[in-house]
Amino acid sequence: MVALHPILIVVAAGALVCVFARAALHKAVDPAMFAHTMNGYRVLPRAAVQPAAFGLIVLECAVVLGLIVPTTRPYAAAIGLVLLVLYASVIALNLARGNDHIDCGCGGAGQGLSWFLVLRNAALATLCLVAMAAPLPVPMTAAAWASAAAGILSFLLLFAGVEKLIDNWSWLRASNRAFEQHHHEGHH
Repeated sequence: MVALHPILIVVAAGALVCVFARAALHKAVDPAMFAHTMNGYRVLPRAAVQPAAFGLIVLECAVVLGLIVPTTRPYAAAIGLVLLVLYASVIALNLARGNDHIDCGCGGAGQGLSWFLVLRNAALATLCLVAMAAPLPVPMTAAAWASAAAGILSFLLLFAGVEKLIDNWSWLRASNRAFEQHHHEGHH
């Protein structure tokens, strides 16, 4: 197993805790809406959607809790990695089908499916690999913890910016479609 400086592992784990906590909270607040969103992906039989939605919420909560504890961190990060690869794969499948008009179900403001989400999940999966690494035997001093906290905060600001760009791109794409449809209907 690869060994990394503990600051890198703490930053990766802390960033993932925030991402998965936000996603799990979004899903848990309105599980019926999340199940409806999942159904739009058209990958599960209708009878399996509700239990699968509940299972994903539980897994995301388990990832959050597991990432906090150093002894369970690698396992939680591995589960997070599997979830992110699953999410990216299902998004890519639906994009290939032309089914991009549904909400991603990721959390926060609604986002239509896009290749940007696949890339975002690939980047988050890379953080899972970092969080799975063994820490080098370097003590975490107060300065190291402060550096880790600054790293997590920097990631969150960057992530929020990227999310806003994806939101705006999704909104612009939908607006252009509506305009083109209206413009096309006006000429007939």
